[in-house]
Amino acid sequence: MSKYFFCLRTLLVVAVFILVLMNGGVAFSQETSGNDSNSGNELGQPDDRESKSERKSKRFETKKAQVLENIGKKRAILDTFESCVKSANSREGMKLCRTSNKSSMETLRNQRKEMKAKRKEMKGERRKPVN
Repeated sequence: MSKYFFCLRTLLVVAVFILVLMNGGVAFSQETSGNDSNSGNELGQPDDRESKSERKSKRFETKKAQVLENIGKKRAILDTFESCVKSANSREGMKLCRTSNKSSMETLRNQRKEMKAKRKEMKGERRKPVN
C-alpha cells in the first residue's frame, strides 16, 4: 500500500509543479503596464497608425491564444487525473485522485474569476468619462 501511496504522492507533486510552471508563464505575460511601443497614450487608447481591422485581428489572435492555453491547462489536469485514477487500487486512492483533481480545477476556476474581474474593472474604467 505504501508503494502506491508514494506513487500517488509523486503524481500529485508533479501535477502541482506543472501547474506552477504553467501559471508562471501566464503571470509574466500579464505583467505589462502599457509602456511598450504598441500602447497608446496615457489613457490607454490605441495608436492611430493601426487600422481598426488590424486591432481586431490582434485581439482575435490574443483571445484565441488564451482559449487554447486554457484548454491545454484543463487537458493537463485531466491527464493527471486520468493517470491517477488508472493507478489507484483502492477507494482511498480514488478519493485522493478526486480531491487533487478538485483542488486543481478550483485553482483554475479561481484564476479565471480573477482575470474576469480584472477585465470587468478595466471595462468600467474605459467607460468612465474623462474630465
